[in-house]
Amino acid sequence: MKKRVFGLVLGMILALEIVVPAGATTISGVRNQRSQTQQNLNEVNTQITGIQAQRDALNTELQTMNDQLVELLTSIDILEDEIKLKQKEINIAQSDLKKAEKVEQKQYESMKKRIQFMYEQGNMVYMQALLGAVNYSDMMNKAEYVEGIYSYDRELLNEFVETREGIENLKSTLEDEQSQMRTAEYELEGEKKNLEMLVAIKRRSVEDFDAQLEDAKKKATAYKTQLQQQTERIRKMEEKARKEKEKAEKKRREEAKKAQGSDTDGDGSTTVDINTGETEGGGDSDDSYDDPSDDFYDDSYDDSYDDGSYDGDSYDGGSGSSLGQQVCNYACQFVGNPYVYGGTSLTNGTDCSGFTQAVYAHFGISIPRDSYSQRSCGVGVAYEDAQPGDIICYAGHVALYLGDGQIVHASTPQTGIVYGYATYRTILAVRRVI
Repeated sequence: MKKRVFGLVLGMILALEIVVPAGATTISGVRNQRSQTQQNLNEVNTQITGIQAQRDALNTELQTMNDQLVELLTSIDILEDEIKLKQKEINIAQSDLKKAEKVEQKQYESMKKRIQFMYEQGNMVYMQALLGAVNYSDMMNKAEYVEGIYSYDRELLNEFVETREGIENLKSTLEDEQSQMRTAEYELEGEKKNLEMLVAIKRRSVEDFDAQLEDAKKKATAYKTQLQQQTERIRKMEEKARKEKEKAEKKRREEAKKAQGSDTDGDGSTTVDINTGETEGGGDSDDSYDDPSDDFYDDSYDDSYDDGSYDGDSYDGGSGSSLGQQVCNYACQFVGNPYVYGGTSLTNGTDCSGFTQAVYAHFGISIPRDSYSQRSCGVGVAYEDAQPGDIICYAGHVALYLGDGQIVHASTPQTGIVYGYATYRTILAVRRVI
């Protein structure tokens, strides 16, 4: 309904703006009007070219944002798959832990019964076992067996305790990793919402430019029609003038025929050529008109667009490896400090991308703020070629590479800034900015 009202109002505006002046009654007057109409058409065509260029630039930005949105959604899908996989590993660890606890409890109960039995029987069982020996060798074997019961139970119990502790540690590690992934997923969801908001704004801008373009095209069409009407009017006026001139010329010739051979002397005398009927020295005025081009607007324009992609900051000073080590040494000072989503403080709290950005900023190096953008900054290298100071990129998460497969990163609200292994998750990219 709003579009219909807008179209009606626009039509009324166009009708008011594009009115053929009725005051022009001469050929020169209509020509002046047509010249003004042509100028108006040229101005509208310039507007159309500008609007199209801006609209197409916005469409290019919008396409870039849509591509980023697709990559974000892909990263979220990867994270969800990794979270599910970690949950399976946690479930297996929990199952193994329960089994180990059952075996441990069973072994513990058996050991308690044996100890209780031996305590209740005193040394009689032990003495009977020794006295029942056939020989000295048999007696020593029985003694070692009785003593071995205690040792075996203790070793078995210790073994299962160690197994249980190992499973508990594994379960705790898996839960921490899953927590990191959920935090990364939360960050990606935030980036996704921001990007969707920007996409919506850009789409509204494109729609606004579409409306402006439609308005300008309607004006251009109206001006073109007006030019055609004015040209036709000039043609008819010129045709009428030509016929009147021919009529007057015919009448003059007839009068000249009657006065054939006559000659008028004195000032202002006129000599008429009886063969052509032309007056000597009179000169004919040429009222012909070179019709200007009625071409409509040219849709061509330069659609080149700089998408502002980040090409990496260069840092002039020291080799990459030595500066990278300095970056790592500086970053490691903040291990143990808190994780805060959206934060950029290395002491009071930061998230993963804020951590890498703040560390590099200390060395005068600027990198993008969010983890998605950091995945495309600098130069990409293979993980096998990673050096200290490189950025290790995961789905929704980034970390600083320390070398030897180690990383330091702002992990989760539970763990804060910690050390870790680079391959603990799927590596999507390794970026070098120094």
